[in-house]
Amino acid sequence: MVNNIVVAVDESEESMRACEWACKHLLAIESPAETETTGVPAVTETTEIQQQQQQQSYSFILVRVQTTSSSVSGGPAYILSDKVVQFLEFDTKRTTQRILNRALHICHRYGMKAETHVVFGEAKERICEAAAKLGAHLLVVGTHGHGVLMRALRGSVSDYCVRNALCPVVVVNRKVF
Repeated sequence: MVNNIVVAVDESEESMRACEWACKHLLAIESPAETETTGVPAVTETTEIQQQQQQQSYSFILVRVQTTSSSVSGGPAYILSDKVVQFLEFDTKRTTQRILNRALHICHRYGMKAETHVVFGEAKERICEAAAKLGAHLLVVGTHGHGVLMRALRGSVSDYCVRNALCPVVVVNRKVF
């Protein structure tokens, strides 16, 4: 059975650190810590990483929540022209592609195969929904480390995921790296 590891990514350094943490630690889980015959720590060479990539026992899925044109329209007091809406949608898609490429680059550096999945809407709900839909066995998210006031005003995506995801959640904070 293949386990699904879902990593939520956005434009923040914190989410990229979470992606790197997941790659690094999942690679460590996949690599034996020591050889069975000698008890000596195993040395991982590039060829071993390449073999691992081909025999990865889990699916590594990068999830990006993309805003919709209605959420970037400026609110109910503004009516944007079709050209402005098209530009905003194009820019949002381009940003999403840049974010996913950056996360994929991190994965490739560690020899990890990764899939990408884009969902639309509010990050909190969509990350948890995507993790459930993708059959996640583990969800990895970064945290900005905002204080109590900011969490109270804006809400915390990581707190929401911890409370609402249907699988274990690893929250990677900036102190990890």
